[in-house]
Amino acid sequence: MVYHVNGQGLDALEPASFESIDVTEANIEEWVIETPEILGEDLLVVASQYAKFDRTAERPDVLALDPDGKLVVVELKRDRADATTDLQAIKYASYCSTISAEELQQDYRGFWNDRRDEEDQLTPDDVGEAFRTFLGEDVGTAEDGYADFALDDRPRIVLAAGSFGPEITTPVVWLEREFGMDITCVELEAHQRNDQVFISSRRVLPVPEAEEYMAKRRQKERKQSRSTSRAERAITVLLEAGLVEEGDIVMFDPGKVPNDSEIEYDADTDFWRGRITGKTGRSNNVEWLENGTEYSFTALAQAVLERATGREFNVNGYPYWKHSEHGMSLSELRRTEVGDIDW
Repeated sequence: MVYHVNGQGLDALEPASFESIDVTEANIEEWVIETPEILGEDLLVVASQYAKFDRTAERPDVLALDPDGKLVVVELKRDRADATTDLQAIKYASYCSTISAEELQQDYRGFWNDRRDEEDQLTPDDVGEAFRTFLGEDVGTAEDGYADFALDDRPRIVLAAGSFGPEITTPVVWLEREFGMDITCVELEAHQRNDQVFISSRRVLPVPEAEEYMAKRRQKERKQSRSTSRAERAITVLLEAGLVEEGDIVMFDPGKVPNDSEIEYDADTDFWRGRITGKTGRSNNVEWLENGTEYSFTALAQAVLERATGREFNVNGYPYWKHSEHGMSLSELRRTEVGDIDW
C-alpha cells in the first residue's frame, strides 16, 4: 500500500488498474518518451515505434540510449506482461544490433523534429552536442556535426508492465545469468486518491542481491566490446580493406588548425605529418615524423594541437588526419567502401 502524508496523518492511495483510469499503452509510451526516468534510470530517448527494420513491420515501443553507449529497447505492456513479451523484445534487440551511431543520431533528429515546431528544428550539430553531453565521455565530433562514438552492438532490454509472471521472470533470470543478456523488468503501478492519480515504478529484475555481480560482469563485457568495436571501426578496417597501408603518409587537416596556433601550417614539414605504422594496438597506429614516437591518431592529433597552441584538447583524431594521396580524412576513408575509391 502507498500512503499520502496529510498533515500528521496518512491517507491510503488505493491501487488502481490502468484500464480503470483509462490509461492506454500509448499513454504510457508518451510518459516514457517525455520522462524516461519513470523506468528508474537515465535514458536518452531516440524514437518510438521505430519502423526502419528490413523485411519486417514490427516496431519496438521505445528506442533509447544509456550513458554507457548501449542501445536500450523498451517494450511496454499496460497490464500483466504476456508470455511472449520477452521474446518480442529479444527480436527487436537483434534487429537493432546493426544500427550505427550515425544512423541512431539521424533517427533521433527525425523523431524529435517531428515533435518540434518548424522554426525550432534540430541540426546535426544540435544532435551531436546532445549526444556528447549525454554520454559524458571522450566523444569527438564527426565532420557532419554528429557525435563520433562507437555504439555498443549488444542492445539492452527493458520490459515495463503492470506485473510479471514466472513465464517472464524465469527466462529473464536464466538469460541474464547464463548468457549475460542485460534485461531489466520494471513494474508500473497506478494509485488513486479522489480525482488524483499517482504512478510509481519498481524494478523487480535483476534482484538487488545479484545486481552487483551482474553489473561487474556487464562492465567487463562493455570494456571488451568497446575495445573490439573501436578497433574494427577504425584502423583495423582501414588496413584490412586496403584503404591505408603501412608507410602511408597522413597530414594534419589545415582546416582544423586553430586560429591561435603559434606554428605556421606547412604540409611539407614533419610537425604536421605522420606515417602509418600498420600496427593495430591502442597507441601505435601512427608515427609522428616530428619526433619518431608512435601514437594513436587521437593522441597524435591532441599532441599536435597542444604543442601548436599551448592549450589542452579533447578530440577524436580520425577527422584530423588526411591521407596524403587521396586527400580524404581517415574518418571519410573509414566510411568508404573499398570499391568507392578511385585508386
